Amino acid sequence: MPMDLILVVWFCVCTARTVVGFGMDPDLQMDIVTELDLVNTTLGVAQVSGMHNASKAFLFQDIEREIHAAPHVSEKLIQLFQNKSDFLSLVQGIMDLQELLAKMTAKLNYAETRLSQLENCHCEKTCQVSGLLYRDQDSWVDGDHCRNCTCKSGAVECRRMSCPPLNCSPDSLPVHIAGQCCKVCRPKCIYGGKVLAEGERILTKSCRECRGGVLVKITEMCPPLNCSEKDHILPENQCCRVCRGHNFCAEGPKCGENSECKNWNTKATCECKSGYISVQGDSAYCEDIDECAAKMHYCHANTVCVNLPGLYRCDCVPGYIRVDDFSCTEHDECGSGQHNCDENAICTNTVQGHSCTCKPGYVGNGTICRAFCEEGCRYGGTCVAPNKCVCPSGFTGSHCEKDIDECALRTHTCWNDSACINLAGGFDCLCPSGPSCSGDCPHEGGLKHNGQVWTLKEDRCSVCSCKDGKIFCRRTACDCQNPSADLFCCPECDTRVTSQCLDQNGHKLYRSGDNWTHSCQQCRCLEGEVDCWPLTCPNLSCEYTAILEGECCPRCVSDPCLADNITYDIRKTCLDSYGVSRLSGSVWTMAGSPCTTCKCKNGRVCCSVDFECLQNN
Repeated sequence: MPMDLILVVWFCVCTARTVVGFGMDPDLQMDIVTELDLVNTTLGVAQVSGMHNASKAFLFQDIEREIHAAPHVSEKLIQLFQNKSDFLSLVQGIMDLQELLAKMTAKLNYAETRLSQLENCHCEKTCQVSGLLYRDQDSWVDGDHCRNCTCKSGAVECRRMSCPPLNCSPDSLPVHIAGQCCKVCRPKCIYGGKVLAEGERILTKSCRECRGGVLVKITEMCPPLNCSEKDHILPENQCCRVCRGHNFCAEGPKCGENSECKNWNTKATCECKSGYISVQGDSAYCEDIDECAAKMHYCHANTVCVNLPGLYRCDCVPGYIRVDDFSCTEHDECGSGQHNCDENAICTNTVQGHSCTCKPGYVGNGTICRAFCEEGCRYGGTCVAPNKCVCPSGFTGSHCEKDIDECALRTHTCWNDSACINLAGGFDCLCPSGPSCSGDCPHEGGLKHNGQVWTLKEDRCSVCSCKDGKIFCRRTACDCQNPSADLFCCPECDTRVTSQCLDQNGHKLYRSGDNWTHSCQQCRCLEGEVDCWPLTCPNLSCEYTAILEGECCPRCVSDPCLADNITYDIRKTCLDSYGVSRLSGSVWTMAGSPCTTCKCKNGRVCCSVDFECLQNN
């Protein structure tokens, strides 16, 4: 054991024994201060004042210190240690722990070495295509689709084979050769002013085929046709006739994965799929159009355009919510209730905020929506829900058009000796004879005298009378010549300027209660205010509709150029006079005709001439 460690342990043990061993054998005690004589025999140690009066304290300073003990002191200390079995057990335990720590450190170092070896181990991922196994980073040619493919970490990545541009001589043409992906130059043939490429045929007196720039006569047996002679057609560059409607694509050109074959009357051609463009003018091989990079997208504010194969997607900027496929907004005012739409309106988020549209069956500007009854409510009824009226007393029906027959339903108040007669909106009681025919009428717990006239408390516009024991009630008759007429019950009699209405053109004056039609709307004058609601048009199931001049409701049309309800599909493109592909909805001026404007409507080019422009030019 090192001397420094022995000295420290010795100091602790001896000091402890001085306290704990009070009253015990003096041979088992040792005063370290007295035995070492630290001040006189040791370098780096100085005596200082202790924390208590008359106590000794020593200051250990400097880095290098030498503390020595006399031989008899060391022997006595060793003897004390040998007599302390519990201390020896503690030392032994520390040594065992040190040995265990050394073994664990060795095992950890071995494990780290093995892990570093495993990290350097490479597990290769292969690709299996059409029964063939390719190693990682292997490349091969997919001749069926004219692609160069590579195996990358178990996944197959293919790119269209890039063909070099062809600069064919004037006496040759680029053609496809069986088994090759790229076109090659081959001598052309000319017959009767018609130019034929390698492999094309022409029917003269016999069938001839262009081979190496020479028309070679060939013998070919044409199969019998299962159609009438008038339906026989001769395909382009062929010698055998076929039936009309023949499927040329079944035997026609080899189109790439991004193009599709289209049948025509006498041939088949390859056309690029929507969202793709031909490579070097050859529609058999097409590549994706990056609508985002080419600015050919409809992504609006707060969105990011993401290009996809054949199309694109508009993603919302983080923190924004979607309004439609092409735009996003910052706040969901409709979902959070931060809008001013009527309870009978539909709230729609927009880029600038929101919009309100009355629900079907309601009319208004969206912030105020009122129920609409198509045929109105008759006899003073009130429209309270779509096509639902609350009828006044004496009437029923969806539009208050039916009179209630109180006599037949026995809901009248005629006495037993009186006869009930049904009237419009009420009934009458006849009392020809009998003891009960005094002529008075019981009413609301009281009695109305014969001939008495009164107004119901709950309906100021009603007039009731008692005649020969019966009560007769009706609506107030409106006499507009009477200056005391109740204008609440007779709005049509209100001649005040404040209660009259001018039509939308400001030429015709309407009285309160009058109705008229203006700009495909049904309008009514109510106490000086004009209330209008849209005319109801029938629902149409056709794809394209248009509103003809002078009409209010749309009609079905088959030509998309005439339609005014068209929803643009950007996948349906148009070719302008320069052969440039235009997206649906695009507008341009026709080449050579500055007064002609064209628009692409779902694959159909629609052009119109500005006559005012023609006059100015």
